[in-house]
Amino acid sequence: MPHHFLPRFSRLAPALLALLAAAPSCSKKEKEPDNALPSHSAMPGTGTSAGAIEVKPPVPTTGNNSDVPTTKDKPLPPESAERTEAGPKNATGDEIPPEERPKIAGKVAFISERDGNREIYVIGADGKGEERLTKSPHADYNGPASPDGSALLAIRVEGEEGPQQLLLQPLDGSPPKPLGPLAGRVRFPTFSPDGRFVVYESNGGKVDPAHFSDLYRVNSDGSGFRRITKNDEGNFEPAFSPKGDAIVFISSRDRVAELYRIRPDGSDPVRLTNTPRDEWGARYSPDGKVLVFVSDREGADRIWLMPSSGGEARRLTQMRPAPRIVEEKPTWSPTGKRIAYALRVPEESARVGLVAMEDGKETFVRAPGGTGHVGEPAWSPDGQYLAVTVTRGSEQQIWIVRADGSGMTKLTSSPGGNWNPIWIPPRKGKGGK
Repeated sequence: MPHHFLPRFSRLAPALLALLAAAPSCSKKEKEPDNALPSHSAMPGTGTSAGAIEVKPPVPTTGNNSDVPTTKDKPLPPESAERTEAGPKNATGDEIPPEERPKIAGKVAFISERDGNREIYVIGADGKGEERLTKSPHADYNGPASPDGSALLAIRVEGEEGPQQLLLQPLDGSPPKPLGPLAGRVRFPTFSPDGRFVVYESNGGKVDPAHFSDLYRVNSDGSGFRRITKNDEGNFEPAFSPKGDAIVFISSRDRVAELYRIRPDGSDPVRLTNTPRDEWGARYSPDGKVLVFVSDREGADRIWLMPSSGGEARRLTQMRPAPRIVEEKPTWSPTGKRIAYALRVPEESARVGLVAMEDGKETFVRAPGGTGHVGEPAWSPDGQYLAVTVTRGSEQQIWIVRADGSGMTKLTSSPGGNWNPIWIPPRKGKGGK
């Protein structure tokens, strides 16, 4: 879906239309118009999928020094590695036993289509207490939970081309609170670490319209709406530093999608990457020292690491740079000890990779029985478990798995699509889950 204002930014189009990236079985080359109704392959939100662009020459890394952790300097797999897995072991193991599951902290929010409409549901990690959180005739998409575990962000889409509304949805089931105005696009909402305000990508609606997309800020009580970036070429995908003193985001202001950093009030913009290729999907490590992001600087979508202050970038994995192999949706564990990501390889089932930052050891999480696609990894609050989506044909269900890749356990079982898991931390001060 090329954008008229910036042809080279077209590879990010699906990301900018996604709440999370496409379901594992979807093609990265699928395109949709800007005003398309969000679907499994394109929803408003926080995804990092990418489309295709023209081949450009290789680009050197951005700097000379780095303290970024990386995998061991192993030789790249041979040409045949495009369809094999040399080195990392596949995850195996029985289900998480019933006596262990009630001890898993937090709940999982997800989107379900069981009622013929996209609604947000919540379920305990033990598979109990499943309940429908939203009850709207429109499509609702779940965003991240508040730091105190009392609410989550949601995006409501009215019809195929209707307005979109950012909402604060309390987890006690009480009515949602609008945040910011109705707009033509609402994407990538994220709480500040203290939960006092939200930053997201939007066109601003009629209140403070952007040329295409800018970053906006609004207090969690709905007050204080304002724009914090202003570039006609677009600003996208905000993510907070752990201390809340900085926001990393994508900007195409220099005619290519690069990573930038600003203060929470929009001041002091700093360009962090500088390549003729695209970067996207950046997230801070829990200690704030490292950024993980996706880049096609070698001609293929790969996950990279770099100091959050800028500097030399390094590859996370040693998967060879074949363009049809896609690494996407990297996410740090809360402890910073692992990174989970989604991997798509031609003619194979998609899976989730788990990389240990200490030694670079990698484990793959596959669908039980080896059939189906695994994607959309989301960490539990303590970093001991992951929730993932398993897709088999038209069926999609939420599963949980231990952080070492063992104990694949089915969490949902209703017909239709159940997808986009987001873990909710235990509510502070309530003593419950």
